[in-house]
Amino acid sequence: MKFIRALFFPFSILYGWLMLARNRQFDNGQRTQTEFDRVVISVGNLSTGGTGKTPMIEFLISKLKDQYKLATVSRGYGRHTKGFRIAIDSDDAKSIGDEPLQFYRKFGKDVVVSVCEERILAIPSILMEKDDIEVFLLDDAYQHRKVARDYNIMLSDYHHPFYNDYVLPTGNLREPRSGANRADAIIITKCPNLSQQEKEEVISSIRAYNDSAPVYFSQIAYQKILPVFGDAQVSGEIALLTGVAKAQPIADHLSNSYNVLKHLEYADHYHFRSSDLDEMLKTLEKIETKVLVTTEKDMVRLLPFKSHPLFQKIDLFYLPIEFKIDREDDFLSGLMKVIR
Repeated sequence: MKFIRALFFPFSILYGWLMLARNRQFDNGQRTQTEFDRVVISVGNLSTGGTGKTPMIEFLISKLKDQYKLATVSRGYGRHTKGFRIAIDSDDAKSIGDEPLQFYRKFGKDVVVSVCEERILAIPSILMEKDDIEVFLLDDAYQHRKVARDYNIMLSDYHHPFYNDYVLPTGNLREPRSGANRADAIIITKCPNLSQQEKEEVISSIRAYNDSAPVYFSQIAYQKILPVFGDAQVSGEIALLTGVAKAQPIADHLSNSYNVLKHLEYADHYHFRSSDLDEMLKTLEKIETKVLVTTEKDMVRLLPFKSHPLFQKIDLFYLPIEFKIDREDDFLSGLMKVIR
């Protein structure tokens, strides 16, 4: 795979040059950005794949919802609808996407959850219906520069840092590393326990591309496994079901406490079908397990299948996660200065 990617290096140079030219046009005013009279906070990254944007958005909601009227704006990746939508109780993952549905299920009373391919259209559309919104949280919007933002949060996976990566298709970067200079804060996600020296080494690598933004280090803390339908208990032997970008850390975590007999692995944002669940049931009956554990993002895509025979015979659980950041007070202080 690495050899094949290397063959595409000339295309990476071309794509990287095009992205540099595009960013330069925004920087010098050839392409315009629309400013709104509300605070706009963007969460995104330079790379494709999972860097923890969803937990970061949830972290921001939990810290801001008691003080400000909030709205989230997501593309709604993988949904079967088009255009602008504000989430309502009847929505599911097919109508708004799995991650926005997750936001809505957790925080629907405290935040307006919306989806739209064009963020620049979503904000005025929300304000027409909810003119008291004070803060907009743009999900996965680092490259969507048509909307001016007051605070740009860039995430980078500790195990796949942007400064060691290359532009698509040779690597996984959506734009050259120099794009990091637009970040107002950089958060290194999915970190193990790091010494201060290890943190300083990471910061030193980042400073080649952004010499001023504060750098924070975050971890994903796995919580207690919870039942989805009913109140069953988890046994020692389980099967794991994932449809996320990077599932191995989840599998490794569960293996510390359970005997993972089977890992049913699907593509990121995969929309499960009844036929998929039929095959899962056959597989799980063969390995004789009664417990299926999945991620929170996958769980919301499985909710419409409550009456499927799979969940009449197999107990479904999900693994909640929590976003933890070092120097949290410092991070929130910098954020509040922008909002106020």
